[in-house]
Amino acid sequence: MSADRSKQAGMLTTAEFIRFGFKSLVGILLARILIPSELGSYRQLFLIYSTFSTLLLLGIPQSVLYFLPKLRHIDSKREFISRAVNLVSILAFAFGLGIFLLRGFIARIFNNPQLDLLLIIYAVYPLFMFITQIYSQIMLGLKQPAKTAIFTLFSVVADFVLILGVALLTRDLYYIVLAVMVSALLQWGFAHFQLRHYITRASFDPSFYQEVFQYSLPLGLASIVGMLSVQLDKLVVSGFFTPAQYAVFSIGAMELPLISILTRSVNSILLPHISAEPARMTEVYRAAVRKNALIIFPLAALGLVFAKPLITLLYTDTYLASVPFFRVYLLNLPLRVATYGILFMATGKTRYIMANALITLGLNLALNLVLVRLIGMMGAVIATVAVSWISVGIYLFWIRRKLQLDLAQLFPLKALLKTALVASASALPAYAVLWILGRGWIPQIVSLLLYLAAFMILGKALNAILPYDIDYAKQLWAQLRARFLKAG
Repeated sequence: MSADRSKQAGMLTTAEFIRFGFKSLVGILLARILIPSELGSYRQLFLIYSTFSTLLLLGIPQSVLYFLPKLRHIDSKREFISRAVNLVSILAFAFGLGIFLLRGFIARIFNNPQLDLLLIIYAVYPLFMFITQIYSQIMLGLKQPAKTAIFTLFSVVADFVLILGVALLTRDLYYIVLAVMVSALLQWGFAHFQLRHYITRASFDPSFYQEVFQYSLPLGLASIVGMLSVQLDKLVVSGFFTPAQYAVFSIGAMELPLISILTRSVNSILLPHISAEPARMTEVYRAAVRKNALIIFPLAALGLVFAKPLITLLYTDTYLASVPFFRVYLLNLPLRVATYGILFMATGKTRYIMANALITLGLNLALNLVLVRLIGMMGAVIATVAVSWISVGIYLFWIRRKLQLDLAQLFPLKALLKTALVASASALPAYAVLWILGRGWIPQIVSLLLYLAAFMILGKALNAILPYDIDYAKQLWAQLRARFLKAG
């Protein structure tokens, strides 16, 4: 990526890391404040939203990143934004109404009577959050990532202060969910205020919806199916087990959130630029893959080494049973050095994303139902990881055959293998320290420092870490330090 794109991606990634840090802190403290059954109910609310919001949004936020950068005149941009916001508002109302009317059915499916009342409060959540989702995409489509980053930080503060504050004061799940609604309302107000200069009275234009849906529907259906595939293990476990068991499962059955933050931030920058500069697609994509690997591979190795102390530190021994699920999910991380569907999005061939998602969902559903009955909750994890690898294999086949792209040019295989080797080799002395000295604070800190030192030394020796990477890291550190000192 160019320096400008790297800076934009870095800005978004920094903001998302801050969001992750505060959101994780809220989740950690809620795990200590609420009993497992209540924590399970809280997490199931967001499982419902994340799953079915994808269904209702129909790929519209992603289509903004495709269409908006192509519009040159400001009036055209305003008209597009106004129509997109109006459309999303209608869909948000439909979702909220659906949650309210189906709350009893959802509570029965999830074996959780508590959800019946909670969903009455939660029904207004989509009305606020749909606008905030499209706001971020609009700002990125306008190539204003700084505004997206500012909004992310505002959201973090609102969630942290309200949710955690109410949790500490009341220790009551219903008041905590009410605080979530108030925070969402504040975020909605912020987004509407920022969009006021772009929203105009737009007339109904069937050709607009036809063009948008022609692009977004295949992508939206793929996102729906893809989200169901990602969340399917959690939905199945919710249906077969208690909310308390689901709480244990959901803590472990996740990829490192840091990875999704990184890839989402980088891809949010990549898609508008790839769409506008298709001739440089291979170059830009290849550079992003190599940079992602320098972060993802070491985090995967550290996750394996520190899985047990990490879960214990964050969530206490109550959730120690989550560790095996967490370790198996780490097997997905090598796949995350790239986002394969972005190539089909950039070339407008979104039907392949939909086809892949349908295949993935079918396989995932079959494997989940079989393995959960055979070996319990671990079966859901194994099924999800196995299908993820199959999905990427299908994407790679289509990239080569349908897009006529050279995989060797898109993926720097030699650099990826070097980085994987360095990450794995660096984990050996770190694990040895923990094995010999135990898992106290001092051995863990020594082990972590040893890993980082080994990774830097081996990475430079094998040219997995290039001088450019070190210079760029120094520049970022200097910028952050300067901002900190200025703020002080």
